[in-house]
This record gives sequence, C-alpha cells and structure tokens, in this order.
Amino acid sequence: ILSGLATVFELKVVSWLLSQMWALFALVMLIIFQPEVRRALAEIGIRNRFLSHSKQKEIAIVQTLVETAFFLAEKKIGALIAIERDIGLRTYAESGTILNADLSDALLSTFFFPNTPLHDGGVILQDDKVYAAGCFFPLTQSTTLSKSLGTRHRAAVGITEETDALCIVCSEESGAVGLAYRGRLTR
Repeated sequence: ILSGLATVFELKVVSWLLSQMWALFALVMLIIFQPEVRRALAEIGIRNRFLSHSKQKEIAIVQTLVETAFFLAEKKIGALIAIERDIGLRTYAESGTILNADLSDALLSTFFFPNTPLHDGGVILQDDKVYAAGCFFPLTQSTTLSKSLGTRHRAAVGITEETDALCIVCSEESGAVGLAYRGRLTR
C-alpha cells in the first residue's frame, strides 16, 4: 500500500526505501534468531560416518578417557575434553592447534599440565584421534549453572549447547569429574 502511494505521488526516495525494506527485515531476523540460525547451519554441516568403530575399539577409547579424567582429577589438574559426534567441531578446532594424533592417556594428560603451551583451552577428539588442543569453546549463557563453577565448566556446557558434542570436564579446585551433554552438566 505504502509503495503504491509513493509511486502515485512520485516519491522516488520513499519508493526506493520501501523496496529495500526486505533486506533490513532479513537482517533484523538474522539478529533476532541468531542462535537458531547458527544451530541450523551446524546441522547442515553434519558429517557422515562411513566407518564405525568395533566394540573393542570403542571400549578402549572410553577406558582411555575415564582413566585420564580420573588421573587428572586426582592430581587436581583442570581438563576440558570435547568428543565430536555428528556435528563437526572444526570451527572450534581452528581456534587451537590441529594435531590429528593417536589417542593415548599419556598424550591426553600431557595437554593439561600447567605451564605447557596447550594447557589453556580444550581438547577435541574426533573418532579415535586427538584432533586439536588449546581450543576455545563458547561459554554458556545459562543462569541456572552454579556460581561456584568456573569458566571451564561454563565452556563444557556451552559447547554442548551449540553442538551435539559430549564434554568431559575436570575441576582443578574440587577434583571432581563432570560430564556435559545437551547443555546439562552432571558431576
């Protein structure tokens, strides 16, 4: 209606502005629905898994992760380990150092020892490989998370809110081991 009136009264500037409103509307929608758009784009980027691990290999990976997590927790060394599932974590891996190294408890433990170059940030596991270390994860904006939990725990919850990753977090203060999945933290 407004566009028609602008044309009838030969208001060229108003007519042009009204014709460009769709772009402004699209930008406003992107800003308002940014978290949903980000999640949808992440879903588009789901990578296919053509090779599955044998049960023995899966058990060995879980055993390595459990042993490492409890070793670090016992020593009160903080750790943050994200396990990639269907949604790729390449964006977060690029914030750290790409390694693509074979998974072992010795290697995984080494990353988190204080004063080593990659001890800040998280480690990303992809299949049976340490894909990247020293990675920065998004922090949760949830207000329901306990105030006593620090940045490492907030990053564990944040990465699981953004992706379908599973995240293991070790507290350097309490020595507790936590597991984050789908935006929830279990200690």
